[in-house]
Amino acid sequence: MKGFAFSRQQQGAALVIALLVLLMVSVLGLSAMRSSVFSAKVATGVQSDVMTFEAAETAIVSAYQQLVALSNEQLYAALDGQAAEYCMKANGVAQGTCASSDRMDVRGLLQAESYSYLDGFSAIPNSQVSTTGGAGIFVDYRINILGDSEMVSYNIENHHLQETLKRGIKPGAEIE
Repeated sequence: MKGFAFSRQQQGAALVIALLVLLMVSVLGLSAMRSSVFSAKVATGVQSDVMTFEAAETAIVSAYQQLVALSNEQLYAALDGQAAEYCMKANGVAQGTCASSDRMDVRGLLQAESYSYLDGFSAIPNSQVSTTGGAGIFVDYRINILGDSEMVSYNIENHHLQETLKRGIKPGAEIE
């Protein structure tokens, strides 16, 4: 009889220990879940920032490609005192400012545009070239290209300014 009474006293202790172990496992599970949710938010933020960075860089490259295609006269006329604006769309580059609904990706997350303006030009000393009508002065066109991108859904913006030089002959700069 004495052994039987001893085992009855121990039955409640196993239940308490099992409940404590279950509580500890639940706390660890909640902690791991909270940590993974936080990590997912950080990863989403980093991915969004990288996407807007790349969109701004794409806007700069596209504007540069548009400007390289222009002749010296066209470049000088296009940028003399005004900015050339290009909007990046999912189906290509369009000249002009982006409308509020224009997006550059098929998912409709990113809006990107570029502004290019002539920052001036400087004559390179002792640089001449013969042309059919005489001689001209080589100049470096300093062009600033601003690439802007925005991801409206996360309120993230990126702005990149790139200066580029294009060598050409300044229109009207004829020398004897």
